[in-house]
Amino acid sequence: MNFERMGPFTKRLIAIDSVTPREAEKMKFIEQELQTRGLTTRRLPVCGERFNLFASQPGAAPRLLFNTHVDTVAPRYGPHEDARRIYGRGACDTHGILAAFLEAFDVLVADGLSGIGLVLTVDEEGGEHLGAACAGRDLPEPEILIVGEPTENRLMRSQKGLLKADLTATGREGHSGYPERADDALERLTSTLHILRGQPWLARHSESGNTLNVFIKRGGEAYNKVPGLAEAGLFIRLCEPMNEVKTRVEGVVRSTGDERLALRWLGGNDPVMNLATLPGWETGVAAYNTDIAHFRWHAAKTYLFGPGSIHQAHRDLSGDRWDEGEWIDKAAQRRGAELYVRLVREALAEGRS
Repeated sequence: MNFERMGPFTKRLIAIDSVTPREAEKMKFIEQELQTRGLTTRRLPVCGERFNLFASQPGAAPRLLFNTHVDTVAPRYGPHEDARRIYGRGACDTHGILAAFLEAFDVLVADGLSGIGLVLTVDEEGGEHLGAACAGRDLPEPEILIVGEPTENRLMRSQKGLLKADLTATGREGHSGYPERADDALERLTSTLHILRGQPWLARHSESGNTLNVFIKRGGEAYNKVPGLAEAGLFIRLCEPMNEVKTRVEGVVRSTGDERLALRWLGGNDPVMNLATLPGWETGVAAYNTDIAHFRWHAAKTYLFGPGSIHQAHRDLSGDRWDEGEWIDKAAQRRGAELYVRLVREALAEGRS
C-alpha cells in the first residue's frame, strides 16, 4: 500500500469544498484520480449539476461495491496536519475513508481480484439521501456492499433508524406584564415535551434504545411579549420500527387533550438490524444514520466499517485549536486500509462458502 500517497490525497480532498449541495467540484477531482488509477468511471445524474460517481475495473461487472459519500456538513476548513493526525472538514467523515478505500482497491486489483467497484454518493449529509436513492435505482444490486463511515475500525452489527417531526403549539400573544390575559404557547409546548421526554420507551444512552433530541425552532419574539406560537423539532434515533414509535408519539400528544397542539411528521427510516459481521472482528452499533437504508437494496450483504470516530465528525474548528475540530488518526487510517483488504477477502470467501 502506498501510505505516502494516502495522506496527501486525504488533504487534497479536504481542501476542496463539498458542503452539501456543492459536491460537483470534488466529484470531478475524484473522477480524474480514479481514471488515473486505471478505473472506468461513469457519472450518475442526481439533480441539477449534482451526480454520483460509479467506478469499476474495465470490462468487469462488480459483484462487490465500496461506497461512501463525498458531501460534508458546513463549514469547510482545513487541511492541517501534525505527526499523528490529519485535520479538517471531512477528515474522518468521510475523506480519510475514501483515501483508505482506494489504497485497498489497488492492493486487491494487484492481487488479481476482479468484480469490485466503487460508488460515491451525494446528499448523505443533506438529510434527503438523494444520491443513495438514485444509486439504488441506477445500479444493479451488488452481492456485497461495503459502506464506509467512521466506526473506529469496527464492524457495525446494526444501524439505528430515525424519525423527524415538528411539534407546534398555538396560543394567544399578549403583554408580559399581564400573563393572565394571554395564552402562553411556549408553556404549552414545553409541558408536552416534558411528558414526551419521560416516556419509558425512550433512553438516555445510545446503546440502550430510542433516543430523543429536541430543539426549539420558535418560542417568542421579545422579552416583554407572551408568545402566541411555539415550535420544536423532534429527532428520534430508532432501535424499533418507525411506525411503532410514531404511534407512541401521537398517543402522547393526544393524551394532553389539547387541540392547540399540532404534530407534523417529516420523514425517517427504520433501523437496519441485519448488517453483516465476520468472526473475529470487533463489532458495535451505529447510533446514527447512513445511506444504507436509502439504497433500498435488500439482498446485498452489507458491511458498515471505516477508520475514524463518529465522535470527531461534524465538529467545528475553534480558533486554531485543531484538536477540537474534525480529524482522523493516521495510524487508524492506515489500519483501516489494511482491514478493508482483509474485509473484502473474508466477505468474498464467506459468500463462496
